[in-house]
Amino acid sequence: MVNRKITVKHYLNTRAKPKPLLKENYYPLYIQIIVNGKKAQIKSKINEHLKIYRSDIERITKNNQEKNELLMEGHFSEKFFEDISKAKIFPLFHLLIDETAVITRIISILQPFSNKDFSLNNFSDDYTKYTEEITSKLDAKIKDLYRKELKNVFLKSIDQDESRDIFKTSNYLIHFINWENSFSNFYESTFEILPSELKMIENYLSNELRTQIKAFMAYHSKVNVLKRFFEKREMGKISTLSFLDWQIDIRDYVYKEFEQLFGEQKALQYVISLEALLTSDLKVIPQ
Repeated sequence: MVNRKITVKHYLNTRAKPKPLLKENYYPLYIQIIVNGKKAQIKSKINEHLKIYRSDIERITKNNQEKNELLMEGHFSEKFFEDISKAKIFPLFHLLIDETAVITRIISILQPFSNKDFSLNNFSDDYTKYTEEITSKLDAKIKDLYRKELKNVFLKSIDQDESRDIFKTSNYLIHFINWENSFSNFYESTFEILPSELKMIENYLSNELRTQIKAFMAYHSKVNVLKRFFEKREMGKISTLSFLDWQIDIRDYVYKEFEQLFGEQKALQYVISLEALLTSDLKVIPQ
């Protein structure tokens, strides 16, 4: 009989070189995963979410700067690690519980009990992709797609006299824009200064990319509302808006907001467009 249990458990990697402090050794926090007889050990990521809880960490350590830094790096002593569970210390206990739930959900999405290709190899990469902040992810993907198509527009217009305006505008956008900034920042600021030029360039982009841009900018206008609506800090949870949040809450919320603004058909088109971007590098098994 197949054991359909997913085991996710935190532990201290005492095989790693310890960091000593006040006669105690501090070790990195790891996670053991067992599914279908397959095992994996990955490094915990709760330290990546402790920044917004710095004041709580300082309260716990009584402003011991060295201990603060160790905890913020994801290192714990064996005694303190036990105390976290016993005393349910906020926010560490709650982050551990949430991280366990998040990993269990990711594994469930991969359908370990019915997908013959399921593997825990490189699960750390899967964990990173599924929990990446979706606004930043969407922005980066659209910026990459936009720059690629923009270069094609530029190259096609170089030797065409009738495309001098396209050549000048695309040349400017490629070589004189600081692409270290976000796509949303570029689009909003450029649209204020060069609205007709930006619209002219968009006429030469693919229909798919034009839809993605419109969908993302509509989504971006709701980001602050989303962050307030899905505020997790008070519960001590992982605070990023991830693909898992998209599946559980955000997709439906965004669809309803889009439907009010654009109607049912356009709302569905935009949500599908955003989801395609989010899942392009994920192992999403069809239901």
